[in-house]
Amino acid sequence: MSSKTSPSESRGPSPGQNSGSTSASNGPSNTEVEMKPMRSDPPKGSIPLGEDVMQLARMGEIGAMQNLFAAKKFTANHRDEEGITPLHWAAINNQYAMCKFLLDSGADVNAKGGESVATPAMWAAQRCHYYIVNLLLQNGGDPLLTDVQGYNILHLATIDGNAFLVVLLLHQEIPVDVVDQQGHTGLMWAAYKGYPACVDLFLRWGANANAVDEGGLTPLHWALVKGSMPCVLKLLEFGADRFAQTQDGKSPATVAQEMNTLRVWYRSLNERGYEPDGSQKVVPFGMSSFVRNKSLMAKFFFLWPFLTILLAIWLLSNLAIFIGVPVVLVTVFGMQYIAQQVANKGPSEYRILQKTPYLAGVFAATLFWVGFRYAFKVLPATYSSNPILNILFAVFFCLTAYFYVFAMVQDPGYVPKLSSRNQQREVVKELFEQWKFDEENFCIPCMSRKPLRSKHCRRCGRCVAKHDHHCPWIDNCVGSNNLRHFVLYIVSLEAGIILFVQLTIAYITALPAPTGATCSVINDKLCDYFSRDTFTLVLTIWTILQLVWVTMLCAVQLVQISRNQTTSENMRGHHIDRSYPSSQAFASAMTAGTTSMEAAGLSATGTGPNPALARGPAPRPRGGCLQQWSSLLGIDTFWTTAKDGLRDGPQAARPRNPFSRGVITNCRDFWCDPAPLFGKRQSGSAMLGGEMVNYHDMYEPPTRMHTGSRSDGVTYRSVAAEDPERMV
Repeated sequence: MSSKTSPSESRGPSPGQNSGSTSASNGPSNTEVEMKPMRSDPPKGSIPLGEDVMQLARMGEIGAMQNLFAAKKFTANHRDEEGITPLHWAAINNQYAMCKFLLDSGADVNAKGGESVATPAMWAAQRCHYYIVNLLLQNGGDPLLTDVQGYNILHLATIDGNAFLVVLLLHQEIPVDVVDQQGHTGLMWAAYKGYPACVDLFLRWGANANAVDEGGLTPLHWALVKGSMPCVLKLLEFGADRFAQTQDGKSPATVAQEMNTLRVWYRSLNERGYEPDGSQKVVPFGMSSFVRNKSLMAKFFFLWPFLTILLAIWLLSNLAIFIGVPVVLVTVFGMQYIAQQVANKGPSEYRILQKTPYLAGVFAATLFWVGFRYAFKVLPATYSSNPILNILFAVFFCLTAYFYVFAMVQDPGYVPKLSSRNQQREVVKELFEQWKFDEENFCIPCMSRKPLRSKHCRRCGRCVAKHDHHCPWIDNCVGSNNLRHFVLYIVSLEAGIILFVQLTIAYITALPAPTGATCSVINDKLCDYFSRDTFTLVLTIWTILQLVWVTMLCAVQLVQISRNQTTSENMRGHHIDRSYPSSQAFASAMTAGTTSMEAAGLSATGTGPNPALARGPAPRPRGGCLQQWSSLLGIDTFWTTAKDGLRDGPQAARPRNPFSRGVITNCRDFWCDPAPLFGKRQSGSAMLGGEMVNYHDMYEPPTRMHTGSRSDGVTYRSVAAEDPERMV
């Protein structure tokens, strides 16, 4: 059968063509390397559908194909004049069942055909059908075969930017730095196409960041051709040569200038602590060793607010208000400016002040100065008149300090990483067998399986079991290990603030009235009270302001405890049934009689409902100052919870939560957990329905998920537990 419109693997101007120059006429220009449009349909002719072996393969009609084979009209290795086989068309159209049938019927898994002279696995790789690719590789597919342009399957997968397919291929023992005909490695292609997730994956796998192609271009040159700042940053992090020259003597800076990506180059250099010329930044006063030491820098950012808050409160309490307010504003912003300048010269992960322990230091400083003022001023004046208040405040102050420190320094429940690539390979194999190799079940940065309710924290660089959120006020994630300590910290803080306010009122009232006190803004009576101990009153007002975020955080956490829900689940709409997005949809499609991922509601180029996740996290829209503070203070979470609580009616019912066992049981599980309050707990352990579970190795939803019905009338899907292969 003729097939003049077979998939064309010509990729336009590849990075290797005249790679010694990056000018528009002699090499890659601003135009991206793109594959020509690929057709997934064989040419239609006058052959009846029931006898068109290529169309049957494309459509996945196994019964009709069996009839053709039984009648000996065709074999599984039938080829048209271009060498294309039915397995090629089944592979590119994601017909898993048809591919398996053809392989069982003796199809040659390494047959080459089409204009590109490529194998079925290569055709599938170009559409990111990695379940098909895995099936073909498991049945003898050779991952090192190349097409007419010298690309192997790893190059093709990288060009399409699917990190999950790249993970699969790297575990097939393909050399990470295997080159195409022009000497380009997979890392070069990932950098040129602008896929930071793939660049990161290659570098962590051991790819050479300074490999050169035939023209002498390195991955850093190609990243600057694309102008992808995340790719440039990652290459610089892994030691890419900032001064490497091509055969034409062009450095990365020269390439950036020619490709109009100088801004990206300069910003990347600055982020990594380099001058615009590529040299290491020189820190004045011989402070280089200090600002580049992450441990010392963390201590600096944590302690700096102690001085800032002390100066601000002292100035407000000792200067006239018309002078004090502007002076304090200048002082606070000046201190923050100094901290930001230090951050700009410090470790790259500390370039944004909110990502340092600075905010944790703000709270710690407030707690310290409140305790200091209470011990030396408030307590001596009120211990006899208000003994109960003093005892209660002392208790809650100590509880706040203990639970705060514990929540800050405790491992939040990091999911253990696999110790070897052999273990990683077994996990990948197991997930493929379970139809769960997707972003919901596998973490590419950690290269490990993701337990239920876990989430990868980009700030911590780890997956956290029962991840709640990353809290900048404790500079740590909140997860299974420290969630209860975190809740006790904010509850104790709420009570402590209220008690301190009452003690301050009693303390100020007991002080003698000053003589000759005058104020220009407030009346004489308030002036009388403020003049008695202005420092303590200003400090108290500052602590009262903390009630804004503390109260909202307490409300949100207590509601979530009653629902057995985390903040992450709350913010994404409670949808925590991970079996549906990818593997469940695939299984449902198999049950419905189709193996097309498109028919199942999944993209052909992605990995589940959100293909962008396979190519790296999508850029988040940057909010303004109000949005940042809304997130820092928990206003967005509070508002989401409040709106959710106002829902009523069957149409507004919340999506199901398989971990909820009712308000009473949920609260009992949380508050009556036998793990010690004043000590470490077994990592990942928690109570669920009155039983101890471990979220480090919980990969399947609770049994209740598969019961078929619930008391509220919502029916659960159960098809995910079945084997899709057996449904055919």
